[in-house]
Amino acid sequence: MSSGREPSGSPTEKESRNGTPPSLQKTNTNATAKTTSQKQNKKLPPFLDHFNARDLKILFRCSVAFWVASLLIVIEPTLKTFGNATFFGCIVVMFLPPSGVVLVFLLGAFTMILGMALAWAWGVIAMKAAQATRPKAETLARLQALGIQAAKNTGATTYSPASVLVYDGFMLDTRITVTFFCMLGLFVYLMARLRIKVPKLTLTAIFAWIITDIFLTIGPLLPSFQGTIPQVLIKPAAAAVAISLACSMLIFPESTSHMTLYGMHKLVTSMAGCLDLTRGFLQNYPETSHMEPMQALRGGVLGGWAALEPAFGFLSFDISFGHWSAQDIASLREPIRRVMIGSMSLLAFEILQGRTRERVKQLQSNDLRTQELAQAEEKEKKHIYGKHQVMQSLNLIDSLREPEVGQSVADSYQALSQASNPLLEACKDAFQAIAHSIHENNSRRWFGRLSADQFAQMRQSHVDALQHLRGERSKFPSVANESLLDSHQHLFDENGKFHGQAAERHKLTGMFFGFNFEDRILILASALERALEQVTLLEKERTTRRLWLPTGLRKFGAWAFGGSGAPAIGAPTIDDMPQADKVTIDEVQQSFKRVHMPTRKRNKISAIILGFGHWLSNDEGIFALRVLIATLAAAIPAVCTKSSGFYYREKGLWALIMAQTGTATFSAEFNFAFTTRIFGTVAGGVLGMLGWYIGSGNGPGKAYGLAAVLAVYAVILMWFRLYTPPQLLQAVMIGGATVILVIGYGYIDTHLPTYGNPGWGYEVFWRRTVLVLVGFAISFIVTLLPWPSSLSRNIARKLSDVLNREADHYAALLSSWSDLESHDKHTVAIEAVTIQLAGELNALNGPIGSLKFELSSSVFDSTTCGRIKSIAEFINYQLTHLHIRAAALSPELRHRFAIASGILDHRAIADIMVVLSIVAQSLKTGDPLPARLPTPLLKKCVEHGHGASVENLTVEVLKKEGVRGYTVCMSAYLGFLSGVDELVLVLKEAVGEAHHIPDDLKLA
Repeated sequence: MSSGREPSGSPTEKESRNGTPPSLQKTNTNATAKTTSQKQNKKLPPFLDHFNARDLKILFRCSVAFWVASLLIVIEPTLKTFGNATFFGCIVVMFLPPSGVVLVFLLGAFTMILGMALAWAWGVIAMKAAQATRPKAETLARLQALGIQAAKNTGATTYSPASVLVYDGFMLDTRITVTFFCMLGLFVYLMARLRIKVPKLTLTAIFAWIITDIFLTIGPLLPSFQGTIPQVLIKPAAAAVAISLACSMLIFPESTSHMTLYGMHKLVTSMAGCLDLTRGFLQNYPETSHMEPMQALRGGVLGGWAALEPAFGFLSFDISFGHWSAQDIASLREPIRRVMIGSMSLLAFEILQGRTRERVKQLQSNDLRTQELAQAEEKEKKHIYGKHQVMQSLNLIDSLREPEVGQSVADSYQALSQASNPLLEACKDAFQAIAHSIHENNSRRWFGRLSADQFAQMRQSHVDALQHLRGERSKFPSVANESLLDSHQHLFDENGKFHGQAAERHKLTGMFFGFNFEDRILILASALERALEQVTLLEKERTTRRLWLPTGLRKFGAWAFGGSGAPAIGAPTIDDMPQADKVTIDEVQQSFKRVHMPTRKRNKISAIILGFGHWLSNDEGIFALRVLIATLAAAIPAVCTKSSGFYYREKGLWALIMAQTGTATFSAEFNFAFTTRIFGTVAGGVLGMLGWYIGSGNGPGKAYGLAAVLAVYAVILMWFRLYTPPQLLQAVMIGGATVILVIGYGYIDTHLPTYGNPGWGYEVFWRRTVLVLVGFAISFIVTLLPWPSSLSRNIARKLSDVLNREADHYAALLSSWSDLESHDKHTVAIEAVTIQLAGELNALNGPIGSLKFELSSSVFDSTTCGRIKSIAEFINYQLTHLHIRAAALSPELRHRFAIASGILDHRAIADIMVVLSIVAQSLKTGDPLPARLPTPLLKKCVEHGHGASVENLTVEVLKKEGVRGYTVCMSAYLGFLSGVDELVLVLKEAVGEAHHIPDDLKLA
């Protein structure tokens, strides 16, 4: 099935000349034109950059679902059948639009229906129990009094006098009310805990609250058991789910394989951008103008992989039509993941160079020795955090500031800029070939089939790209080494021997940086070669289209319940790339776990009491308690005799829902949500009034006019719902709900009059706004009492956990150092764990950005947390690169590296572990760090005899393959140490220092 969108990574004219058939050349020309259009669209804000075929198809599908659900309001039979909450179906579509594949939508719909079903079942049980608390004789007497009073009120209202009396609280009984509130309050509390504990079941909790609220506010008013009262919401909700499901299946349907290939193509084309940034980095060095694009690309790639990876779990249950089966697509997972590792490694190195230059400039501008002289002259003393560590680092910084070092690095990158061009071009062709193959197999499922000759020529062009990449990759090491040595020829004598002293080895810094850069390009090229091999194998085996049936249904039970019988990955006749063995990953993760010494054993009763107390007082318990208090505060007026009628007429149920959904765990979340939701309510109310008066004028509501208006509004609202940034999504949904409430209540009030209808147009708008304000006022009070948890402290704890896991990674690296077989075996698993950790850090971008909305006494602001997160990412990549590259060293070079770096020195290990532990603990507690720590670790490594010997350093030695890996490992280890040193300085600026010791302390 065509996605309707040509990839930006389609083959270029050069690729067409290498064997692409004429028919494909036309396609490529169109792709180039569309790529230009896409580049122009990128000038638009991301919110508006969705004018492409696939996004417009999704928008059309969701808009149709919303519009059809809204038509249920203006169709008289459905309005009478569903009742005065028919508009609820549109709200359901706003919460769960059919924007994805059918299976994913069904899972989302199941969680929503599960919440409504659980609430309905529990509400029926609560109603039965509550009605049983009042004796039948009292009930009959009260009903008789109700009849007498209703007869007296006949003619006083246009509605049923008995109904008016019931909703005014005539049948209220304290015993029934207490039973309702106790049983339903417990259910609300448990659903609140579920919402925080399992974020994937958020829809379950929210819709369970909504159904429970009906029982809670109306159940105590009723004279007898009526278990069907929530059907006024359940009917339109079920109809909306059915409409959305039909749209998913009939309007531009997508299979899981289609969505996976689309995400894979998007990821591949995104990763190809690192090549252009690499060229710019080499050509513009030492400028660092590409730092922000590099960091943005890295975040985008990690986010794309995080969005793509869950889809692989559903491939075995997919029904699709095309060339590739679900197993074929899944066989690309590991190669693409390795390409991502290579791209991230290359970007991490380039970002490191930019960060190093910025750090050196910062230290140059804040030279402590100059500051001390100025302070002595002015007789002022201003404390500088990390002064001792920076003073210890100044000699090292001075060596980096020497002109020879900067010139050496610049010469190396200039040499590599020319030498790497052929390989970078080959890598670009490989990226384009992979993207083109994925796109062609994904877009020609039903239409536009290639002839046999065209398909063979396309495959041949991809094979040519693979052979070109292999040739350039094999030539690159010798060419790059020659270029690097030529750029440093003046440092060697006529016999090719380094003529400097050991103290002058910093003059070779640029060459060692060049070796690192060369190694990372080769890692990326190797990963691309393996990925393109797999693609060409698939093209060779899968030459015809066919219907692929699910292969994993027989193992669904084992998969769903965590068994080991996961569906096999890989086509039967194709050799898969090496996969990350699940057992190996578990072993590595187990090796990361900490060993706790046995603690004092408590008796069972004490353990139960303490466990229950912790269960009540943790973050989930506090949030659930807030939701429960908000529920009671907003629902009690519904069951008071003097206020129940007013509550029912003014639809106080919506204030209750707003109070529940507006409660937040952290003050930053609440402050931001409060502002945006109020704005969304007002904007939605204005749009709703505008739509009502356009479609109805001054009349009672015209079905055809409102249907036309809702067709336009469906597109507008769904555009905002689908493409708004996640942090504004709640405001968009509440705004969309307000639009449909204003229009829906207005039409219902004029065509299905019932007791409590709020009016139409402006009447609905201002009432709705007041209800939202009341609900948020309640949630504001319960959020502040007790004072909410600090989001900054929560982020700091997560960063602390990340640092602890990185310390575990460091320990695992040392533990497996002497066992080469184990070290190499765990490489793939280490990569998987690294990607997981990088994804967790990338997910903190949103919370860190929202810290500016928090009122907190924490010392960790958004700037500090952002810097710590960036350093943690850097340490993560350096440890992984060290782990992977050390496995490739020969035993002799591993031994030499261990001696030269001091990585196995017990004192160095102790210093690193102490610093990491103290920093992680300070992040949790906010306590100041000691002024004297065993830092800078980098200086100790360089100065304590752990430098590289230059006695036998010759050109021939540097040309050896293993030397490059050696220098890469050394760079990764030194980068890891520098990251820890920088982490200490950043944290000291936030938490301060303690235990100051004079610098001039001497032995008496």
